[in-house]
Amino acid sequence: MMKNLLVVLDDTFSSAPAYAVSLAKKLGAGITAVRPRRDTDGLADGSLEARLAQARGDGLLTRSRAREALDAIAELARQAGVAAEILQPGHREDPDLGQIAQFARAFDFSIVGQVEAGRAPSPDDLAERLLAGSGRPVFVVPAIPAAAAEIRRIVVAWDGSASAARAFGDALPLLEQAQKVAVVTVSGPHTPQLVLQGGERLAGRLWRAGVSASFKRLPGEEEAGAMLLSFVADMGADLLVAGGYGHSRVRESLFGGVTRSLLTSQTLPLFMSHHGGAVA
Repeated sequence: MMKNLLVVLDDTFSSAPAYAVSLAKKLGAGITAVRPRRDTDGLADGSLEARLAQARGDGLLTRSRAREALDAIAELARQAGVAAEILQPGHREDPDLGQIAQFARAFDFSIVGQVEAGRAPSPDDLAERLLAGSGRPVFVVPAIPAAAAEIRRIVVAWDGSASAARAFGDALPLLEQAQKVAVVTVSGPHTPQLVLQGGERLAGRLWRAGVSASFKRLPGEEEAGAMLLSFVADMGADLLVAGGYGHSRVRESLFGGVTRSLLTSQTLPLFMSHHGGAVA
């Protein structure tokens, strides 16, 4: 079972902390909260702009904001009765941005907030770094205020890829607790039969485990992201499970690019995993 969760904060307003505490309470889990340092030691480019910002004292302001955010999630956890470890700036394990993916490998999964709505992901986004480098699943919480975490109705996006298979396996403890699961393939005339058969098998596996599960084929590969989000809205889903791309320079992803669309347009929490091998 998932008992060891990492909450990764940034400097923007996010509903991720409240969602993370709510989810931890539902799972009977504890959380560790951290805000990665983005000082000059932690920046990949060591840019002049970053160094000048440090010289102006922006680093002190950033650390102050980090403490405020960490103190806020500590209070949320206290009120909810959730065990919380808060890594304040300067803690001996306090990671910088370049180290956060490796740090996350010791946890069952990470929870982060969505980037600003409509903005394309970039290599410095927390979700991208964690997906590409941690080897662990990532919950991405939408920027709009989220209700308390629920895992009653879950949609699994299935395209037969290694990353989609990894996501299904990683999410299995959640799927087995759900009341209803839909395994969904967005397909076209050239979609291999093995992909469709695989989706049916996954739904059958959950059904035999006592979950009300079904397989759904949605025709129309061109608008896969929009179709998935429309489907989860119609179903009233609490969570979307999907495979994720693994590297910022090669935007290979679920359904040939839909992961990127989901990250920018999501309206519900995403549970994403990435398989580190070759793209299938």
